Amino acid sequence: MPNVGDPAPDFSLPASDGKTYSLSQFRGQRHVVLVFYPGDDTPTCTAQLCDYRDGWDEFQKLDAVILGVSTNDMTAHKKFAEKFSFPFPLLEDKGNQLCKAYGALMLGGLLPVANRAVFIIDKQGVIRYRHVETIPIFKRSRAELLDELRKIAA
Repeated sequence: MPNVGDPAPDFSLPASDGKTYSLSQFRGQRHVVLVFYPGDDTPTCTAQLCDYRDGWDEFQKLDAVILGVSTNDMTAHKKFAEKFSFPFPLLEDKGNQLCKAYGALMLGGLLPVANRAVFIIDKQGVIRYRHVETIPIFKRSRAELLDELRKIAA
């Protein structure tokens, strides 16, 4: 699992908005808030992503983009994104490669799923914040993430 101060593993994944996103496309331009979550349209995941949606303007003012990641399929991502009007894309990690690269794969159920985790990656591609939940019913608040982004900008 990469730690704070390590270069962030790059990726290229399809998203709910029909585009493909890679970490390298934001290098030198935007901070990336990479949000791993277990399931589309589930109570905790919905509360978490709606919290970030409601602070979208604040994230933008801090030169940050949010990318949601789970192992759910694209059909579920599109329905979830449309239902809650997320202004950020939801990436499909079909083969679990991104979850594995970031140490955010939860095993133990019938199928492996993304664990709830947040990584903030600065404009140079370095991990500046990392939090992997020990119990996935907990989540990081928008306020906490914005505070971390402000520290990076200072």
